[in-house]
Amino acid sequence: MRENDKSVGARLGEAGFCILYLITLIMLLFIIRGKWVAADNDSLYNPEFVRYRFAFLLTLLLLIGDSFHLIPRIIENLKGRTERQAFYLGLGNLISSITMTVFYNLLMKAGDGMEYHFEAYNLWVERLILWLTVIRIVLLLFPQNRWFSPEGNRKWAVIRNVPFVMIGLLTIFGYFRVISNASNYDVSIFVQIIAAVAFSFLTYLPVAIFGKENPKLSMLMIPKTICYVWILAVLTFA
Repeated sequence: MRENDKSVGARLGEAGFCILYLITLIMLLFIIRGKWVAADNDSLYNPEFVRYRFAFLLTLLLLIGDSFHLIPRIIENLKGRTERQAFYLGLGNLISSITMTVFYNLLMKAGDGMEYHFEAYNLWVERLILWLTVIRIVLLLFPQNRWFSPEGNRKWAVIRNVPFVMIGLLTIFGYFRVISNASNYDVSIFVQIIAAVAFSFLTYLPVAIFGKENPKLSMLMIPKTICYVWILAVLTFA
């Protein structure tokens, strides 16, 4: 099923959700920026300053990365497919795949920074995530991914997502270690982040692997997107 085969209601609904998501990220940026500036960083270490600094960076990263693939999708849903639409969507998906991977590097650093303790710091977890990020980005750049083609490559969809799943598992493991050392914040904050990360992968992987063959699976990107907003909301308000 091609994008233009969607009903008018489905296209307007998808465009509306994408617009609402981007507006939400922009609003969060201003809110987090205010909290970040207000946090006192005169002391040697302030977990609140660290918390809002990483929350701001995570939100900015998502806004930039997701805009590359959501804006072309919004235009397509509102105005129809253009000659260059496949290129813009493919490029946007590639860029967002990169920024989404970098997102977990910052997320792990945020947890470690909020509950910093020398003996329990997840340095080796952060390094593994970084190396897996480099590997995934290299895999994402291979032409076999067919970013600009309507036909996907399931084999390469699996290959490029193997290190990404490992990053997700390492992030969850790292946050369990953060919980074991938590003293600055209630553990419910980190439990919610773990749940959001796990659920985001459960909803993302079917789309990443089978999405081009079955476009209806793209609906799973809605709960996946909500999971990212959930993480940001927890870091901002909890």
